Amino acid sequence: MSGFATTMNFTSSNEDGSTELAALALQPADHVLCLTASGARPLDLLLGNPARITAIDINPAQNELLRLKIAAFRALDHDDLLAWLGITPTPQRLHLHSKVEVLLPPASHAFWQTRRRAIAAGIWHSGRWERVLRLGAAGTQMIRGRRIDELFGAPTLEDQARIWHDHFDDAVWHSAVRLLSRRWFWTRIIGEPGGAFLPDPAASQARLTGFFRRAAERFFFRESDFTALIFRGRHTADGALPLHLQPQNFETIRTRLDRIEIAEAGLADLGASGLGPFDAFSLSDFGSYCSGEAYDACWHGILAAARPGARFCERIFMNPVRPGPALGPRVRIDEAQSAALTRTDRAIIYDIRAGTLQPA
Repeated sequence: MSGFATTMNFTSSNEDGSTELAALALQPADHVLCLTASGARPLDLLLGNPARITAIDINPAQNELLRLKIAAFRALDHDDLLAWLGITPTPQRLHLHSKVEVLLPPASHAFWQTRRRAIAAGIWHSGRWERVLRLGAAGTQMIRGRRIDELFGAPTLEDQARIWHDHFDDAVWHSAVRLLSRRWFWTRIIGEPGGAFLPDPAASQARLTGFFRRAAERFFFRESDFTALIFRGRHTADGALPLHLQPQNFETIRTRLDRIEIAEAGLADLGASGLGPFDAFSLSDFGSYCSGEAYDACWHGILAAARPGARFCERIFMNPVRPGPALGPRVRIDEAQSAALTRTDRAIIYDIRAGTLQPA
């Protein structure tokens, strides 16, 4: 996992921040623990108006990406931010970056000096995961062509579900999902260590195809920024964007940036880190990178840093691991809320698990 833990794996957004906000119901005095990843969720969570957000990641590159995005929010207006990120075109990206980099701390400035090509190309679409999605989208566009426009332009959910059933949910799609359900594809082709923990391929295939089938009936794909990455390979200013990049939220995010603190830490060691205690936890999909033993160790670390009654929101992608029996009384999963959030989450590929924590 060493290479994966030092490179930029995620640079845009493939989650739905409104789900975390609904699950965590943040209060003005709350201290939130959030896994950094691309930095999208820590920035989205500012809209919940917590007192503090501590963003942690074991990958220093992901933490540097969040520092970079925070500097860009401070330095640029909304239109220039989208251009600098690479969401809109501009010949002036490095000029815009000159306004951003002067706000970086020295170590971060040095980090990004060696990655100017990624900045010039647009950092938003430069991650490992983004490159994989872009390649997949190119293949989908070759096969589906104008059907993608029809899917995104469906006038009703009934029409969208019909288009999905008639032109997407077929043998070609199932073959692609079958490939995505193979451990070797993730570990050898993508270089994604979480592939080692994938369950049975047939179960994974059924789960993913079912997710997309149900999503086509529940919300418009054109309103999901994740479906833009899946089918078009990129985000655009006139399409769906994550919460922190929507223009009506820009000033709110900008005025609350000082509430984010960034640290290199892991969940298993959270109790000994001195970073807590925390009232809420935004945990993303950490279980995809864990054996059952390592997963439980992470929960013990979370519990050691949690206040009684702390809320949590976890995403489950391909590895549906659950806390061991000894953790059950302390990690209290609200099954009804979790199911409701899963139904409405516009990132499609995740089960949502939400509830409260009762430290010993």
